[in-house]
Amino acid sequence: MSQQIRAIVETTWRVHIGLPPEWTNEQIERFLSTETATIDTEIQRRIAANKPQTLAQWRARTGLEPDYLTTVGLINNLRNQVTEAVLTEALYEKIPASQDIPVEDAQVTEAPLDPSAERWRNPATRTSEPDPDLDDLADRLLPNRSMLMRVMAAHLAQAMREDGEPLPVDPSDPRLASFINRLEQGMRADRLPLDGPGARAVS
Repeated sequence: MSQQIRAIVETTWRVHIGLPPEWTNEQIERFLSTETATIDTEIQRRIAANKPQTLAQWRARTGLEPDYLTTVGLINNLRNQVTEAVLTEALYEKIPASQDIPVEDAQVTEAPLDPSAERWRNPATRTSEPDPDLDDLADRLLPNRSMLMRVMAAHLAQAMREDGEPLPVDPSDPRLASFINRLEQGMRADRLPLDGPGARAVS
């Protein structure tokens, strides 16, 4: 992560914020290294501070103990959210208002083209709990997929319902293919495992 953060720090300061022209190369290197270390330390601190709550929310949501793959996925999702928040506070808010950050410089991981439509991926912006019937719908649509994937499917369905988008209603619905494609693309972008324990038994 530090090398990736270092590249973002250097690009943002050199291109978008600006460094004092009188600084020597040694001063610039020392400053950029310190900034990178500070940001990286803050990211790790916030992940450690929020990890227990993230896992506790999963337990409360599902009534289950997260397995290894689910835990990895939850922590990766947390890492992405924390990294974006820290970079915004430490770097992007310092950019003069007249400038825009190129997408490739501003992102650590793939980001949605439409943040509002992709809010289901972010616990900070999505509806905290999907409607109960959408939990049931996710179980019907994806009975053989992991618990994590069905939970994320319910969040996607909630966002689609709020936006007035039609939802697939059963496994034979032709809209299911595009729904699953959108779900998998978002989970891959957030480094969440698509498969793992937690599939429901099908009678």
